[in-house]
Amino acid sequence: MLYRFFENKEGMNYAPVFTALLGSIDEVAKGFLVRRLQPEMPVTVDDQKAWFSPYLGGVDCKSEDYYRKLAQNLKRTLVFNNGLSLIGLLRSCLDYALNDTTKIGGVLEALQTQLRFQGGRKFLETVTRINDFRNTYIAHQEQELTDKNLAEQELKIWIEALHRIGK
Repeated sequence: MLYRFFENKEGMNYAPVFTALLGSIDEVAKGFLVRRLQPEMPVTVDDQKAWFSPYLGGVDCKSEDYYRKLAQNLKRTLVFNNGLSLIGLLRSCLDYALNDTTKIGGVLEALQTQLRFQGGRKFLETVTRINDFRNTYIAHQEQELTDKNLAEQELKIWIEALHRIGK
């Protein structure tokens, strides 16, 4: 409705249309990760600590920091229900599962077993597109979203993704 309100006005910034969807996008991203990973998560606190802190001795320092932060955000999401930038987290998890050949145990191993599925690469493309658009036009507003056609096109993708990810 907000898009329809803006579409016939000149020079409108369409970012508010998407701002209203940010919470929903993050919630379905979180729900997807929880559905896929929570059944794999250990039950006891000590086992969870180990699962979310896998051994990273075989990776370089830059990658080690990335993997550690990824595992910490997954812990925040799965254990404490307060993860950060959840659509970005989903993108990172899918990218690791589908494109990273580094063998790491714990929660990162679970990503590789639980996030590899038929259609996963296309799903990663969609999530990446949403995350990049979010970062460029909505969350950080690096650019103003005044292109009506771009806004309409991306809005359709976001709505379709909300339906698909939420399943």
